[in-house]
Amino acid sequence: MIKNNDKISSNQVAILLFTTMVGAGILSLPADVSKEVGPNGLLAILGGGLASLFFARLILWISSKFPTETFSEYASKLVTKPVAVVLSIVLIFYLSVFVSLDVRIFGEVLKIYLLPSTPIETIIITMLFASAYLVRYGLEPIARMSEILFPIMVIPLLLLFLPALSDVDLTNFLPFMRVSLMKFLKGVFVTTYSFVGFELLYMVFPYVIDQEKLKKSVNASIISTTLFYMYICFFVIGIFGYKETKEQLWPFLTLIKSINFPVFFIENVEGIVMAIWTFTIFTSIYSFHYFAVLVLSKLIKAREHSYLVLPLIPPMYLMALIPDSIVTLYKYANLVSQYLSIFFISFLPIILAFFVKLKGLGDKK
Repeated sequence: MIKNNDKISSNQVAILLFTTMVGAGILSLPADVSKEVGPNGLLAILGGGLASLFFARLILWISSKFPTETFSEYASKLVTKPVAVVLSIVLIFYLSVFVSLDVRIFGEVLKIYLLPSTPIETIIITMLFASAYLVRYGLEPIARMSEILFPIMVIPLLLLFLPALSDVDLTNFLPFMRVSLMKFLKGVFVTTYSFVGFELLYMVFPYVIDQEKLKKSVNASIISTTLFYMYICFFVIGIFGYKETKEQLWPFLTLIKSINFPVFFIENVEGIVMAIWTFTIFTSIYSFHYFAVLVLSKLIKAREHSYLVLPLIPPMYLMALIPDSIVTLYKYANLVSQYLSIFFISFLPIILAFFVKLKGLGDKK
């Protein structure tokens, strides 16, 4: 049975998806696309957004066939219970890995820019317990938190880049499409990590009050995320050029530091941006954390998810400490996005949709 504090609206789903997707990936996205497609990064992001929209709608369609069930429950009807159990375990691991990657990236950034003397272990465990505190209270408080943080995340970042508009050199986006099709598709592929998050649609459908409006919500969240990424990359690549952008680890933060603001307007821009980004990464962490716990609770048929929140923290913490450097950390992130993300985002929805059609299961409406 779904409790009242787990019921959310379709508008809250749209905001939850946006705040989950716009997380750690925003830091390295301009560099990632610049490495693969050079000055055509904006088109690669647009392609990634359209692909994400297609698969998000496909996952939503599958979930709509089982409006009262989550992934662990309806997958057993489609691909047999043993396979569904294995898929659920892998999904728990997948979501937990993203929590670990995000808290480690958060720790590395904070240690470099704000807290150089603080042990990274302390930063990681503090963020995990902050996430756990919110996750214990259920989906509706999480959605409300995302509603509160959404304008704090988006509006300042949109405004902060405007003083740099005069520094954008449009020739940095030339030559246009002088790249092979395979290279361009690989560029679309590398944007996957930045769009990770809409897989939450596997689980969220039964918790939505106005399910008939979810299509518009999913469209709005994916399209707004795509436009937001294109906005950021327009300034980063337009100012630095793709050759300089691809050599940087976090070009997004580098650009913020290079923008000259009027003295009377603001003084410590870097500190404010780090505070905003902390909210951004926090929204991703608690979303992945909650849905990892939710899948686990459905898998073992637990009556309360709150008892499972703390037991997942130790493995998440230990996984966050496995990479011995930032370079290794991003290698692990690339491996996860290349295999697990692609599986859950594209291959699995196609397989499940095939079985829905083959078996004729689900709601006929």
